[in-house]
Amino acid sequence: MRTASQSARRFCRSLVPSLKHATERNDAMPDGQIRTAPQQDTTSIKPSRYTVVVPMTGGRHLAYNTVSQSFSIWDAEDMALWQDLEMARALPYSAAYRGFVQGGYVVNAATDEVGAVRASYDRARHSDSHMMLTIAPTLSCNFGCHYCFQGLDKPLTRMTPKVREATKAFLHDRLRGKRSFHLTWYGGEPLMDMDSIWEISADAIAYCDAHGIKYSSMMISNGYKMTVPVAEKLKQARVSRVQITIDGDAEAHDSRRHLTSGRGTFDKIIENIKAVTDRRLLKVSVRVNIDGNNEAEALRLLDVLQQNGLGVHNGVSVYFAPVESIAENAGGCDSCLSKTDYADVENRLQDLAFEKGLMALPKMPRFLGMCTAVKPNSYVVVPNGDLHKCWDTVMDSNRRVGSVISAPRRSDATTEQKWTDWSPFDNEVCRGCTLLPACGGACAFKFIHNDYASGETGKLPCPSLKFNMAEQLFLRAKARGFVSDRDWDAENSPTVRADGLLTGNRHTFDSIQAIHGALQHPQ
Repeated sequence: MRTASQSARRFCRSLVPSLKHATERNDAMPDGQIRTAPQQDTTSIKPSRYTVVVPMTGGRHLAYNTVSQSFSIWDAEDMALWQDLEMARALPYSAAYRGFVQGGYVVNAATDEVGAVRASYDRARHSDSHMMLTIAPTLSCNFGCHYCFQGLDKPLTRMTPKVREATKAFLHDRLRGKRSFHLTWYGGEPLMDMDSIWEISADAIAYCDAHGIKYSSMMISNGYKMTVPVAEKLKQARVSRVQITIDGDAEAHDSRRHLTSGRGTFDKIIENIKAVTDRRLLKVSVRVNIDGNNEAEALRLLDVLQQNGLGVHNGVSVYFAPVESIAENAGGCDSCLSKTDYADVENRLQDLAFEKGLMALPKMPRFLGMCTAVKPNSYVVVPNGDLHKCWDTVMDSNRRVGSVISAPRRSDATTEQKWTDWSPFDNEVCRGCTLLPACGGACAFKFIHNDYASGETGKLPCPSLKFNMAEQLFLRAKARGFVSDRDWDAENSPTVRADGLLTGNRHTFDSIQAIHGALQHPQ
């Protein structure tokens, strides 16, 4: 900024691409926005609708734009300029606004920002150069987690040789012309059908290598069977990262995620993680599912991981996710946290995880990584060969969109069309949201199959960022040493305020039901 201090300018360059980088990269800002300072004084400018401003003590503010991803500290003079522009809605460009323009906080008054973001979203969603496939070789599992979307009565079937061959043929057909391919192994517990993993991985790798397609792979596992010999074979299969869920310290985890026999699993999982990361075989992402009963236990888990020498430095990181009731087979969710309460808990957990070296500097998302379910070149294959769009529908064959092994059913195309037709830009809550470029509508499942879920966390799609964006930005700034706890204004800084959310309107049960109904019964 023209009036910002030297430390604020260093802050901008340190936390995000520099203003020069943000304004010169073609993909940094959607078409239609100003990429460089206007050359004529007759150009009019307006505040970007995607700028979030967080007040702090001493008249300073954190500013972030969810499109340009610029992030900076504004002093009182910067804020006065911003307020002048907000009040006027549009002003002739002047040199005083050069930094605002370069950071994307201010755009040409003629810019259709929503249209530009939609064009950027559509390009990312409909890119034909990349394919993603999730394979669940079995839905069987050796764990008996009470909140599992499969329920406790899990099928024992695995992929037959016939389904494996059909899956490989499906892959060869769909990979033609692609530049990159990502394969995720899922379940059940995928390591209960290792033969399918080794066979299909080897075939996919050979095909991609022969056709110049970049290959990558990861796995969702409970970690119990991930011994060193297994990890060595996973590395050969180019699985570079495994996500493993641990729900707190030993006592809490073993009460929630035990073997079907009831025996605990915590010690074995920690032992496996230490062994495979000591040998640099895999990176491990520890997911911690959070409800109203295990915050203290999750905090103790962070101590355990640190005491075992685990952290970002040796490939182990932690992230948190709310327990949600999103499938008919899942048990009740009496202990699920509300959206607001979960966001509050997440703040405390992330703050400590970062301090303990178990989490990298928090990053603001771009379309939340884009839900794979809404991408045309993305599918889930289940053990009987059925194709799904979303991980959360794999237990219900009525929600499949096709098959690798059998002729399509009449309903398959109709079901897939619902995913194709959904867009966050088609409802006013998402379309008008400041966080849309970061969120991208979040979970499409909660719109399309809303009747499948229960409770606020299960039915409402708004991510935790909607309820803790100010806190997330502050944590990011504090981690780099540009603010301290005394800069936080307990009354004015929080995202959730007495007069509403800093981030604007959120979805309600009524708004989601209206969208769900329109998708089920199109005009």
